[in-house]
Amino acid sequence: MKPELRTIGNRELFAVARDTLLEGSPVRISVRGQSMLPFFRSGSTITLRPIKEGDLAKYNVVMADAGHAFVVHRIIDVSESHITLLGDGNSVGTERVEREKVYGIVDCSPLHLFFAKIWLWLRPVRRYPLAIFRRIM
Repeated sequence: MKPELRTIGNRELFAVARDTLLEGSPVRISVRGQSMLPFFRSGSTITLRPIKEGDLAKYNVVMADAGHAFVVHRIIDVSESHITLLGDGNSVGTERVEREKVYGIVDCSPLHLFFAKIWLWLRPVRRYPLAIFRRIM
């Protein structure tokens, strides 16, 4: 007998991931969508671990509750009370999130972070390479 499959929405799934991270355990999730192209493609798997002191730094990729939805996006600015996030696959549309609403981080290699800095620098013109990435991925 096959196990029963159940489909749940992103909000419910990410709420479970948030709770697991708050308990101190890492979470593996499958990426859906193109908001983190070219670094994470739809269908790729990422591991989120709980936030530690010093993790909320520019260029890191975090999971946060942006109010309207949970997002896994890159930090582009950090202040004492808030962080600003932007998906790598987005040219506009940032999220401003309270630091307490950030629950997990993706450990990225130094090479990944180096290319992320370049990609962020290309923000004014990155819609052109993004169009190509979306077609081939």
